[in-house]
Amino acid sequence: MQYSRGVYNFLSIIFLNCKIMLLFIDLLGPGTTDLEWYQMLVRTLIVFILAIAFIRLSGMRTFGTSSAFDVVVSISLGAIMGRCIMGHYPFFPGLLTAGFLVCLHRLTAWLASRSPFFCKLAEGDPVLLFSNGKQEEQTKKKYNITDNEMMAAIHEQSLDSFEKVKTIWLEHDGVLSVIKKD
Repeated sequence: MQYSRGVYNFLSIIFLNCKIMLLFIDLLGPGTTDLEWYQMLVRTLIVFILAIAFIRLSGMRTFGTSSAFDVVVSISLGAIMGRCIMGHYPFFPGLLTAGFLVCLHRLTAWLASRSPFFCKLAEGDPVLLFSNGKQEEQTKKKYNITDNEMMAAIHEQSLDSFEKVKTIWLEHDGVLSVIKKD
């Protein structure tokens, strides 16, 4: 019996798709925790490309500043994607989880940019440490800020003493901001 050209093409496509699927399964090793070296390399390549895409989607804000919220997202994203590479999490559900985390980050950043209440909830407020020639000792103790840290912040502004400083703030990202006197 002779097959028509269309049936032959159809069977060739199915056979090729099965080969590609088997190659795909072999390269990624889904469902296994004992990965071969080449499976980890392929997973690393895929995770690397997706990590760049996720960072671009979540915005440079994720790594440009270090509010508590941004640090949590960065650490969580790295942990999830690292486990995907090593086979500790199922590969595609792990990548889906990382993508969901990026979407949550974007949503929270969007809400924070539109709502002062949500911004305060997600990022916190700056804290006054020095004003009118007086240090706020209780606040410094509460946030574990030393005189040396405050002097270092003053020196970064090319100042040499508290007399030339109007205020010092502990920002939500942990940076000390020094406002000079006029």
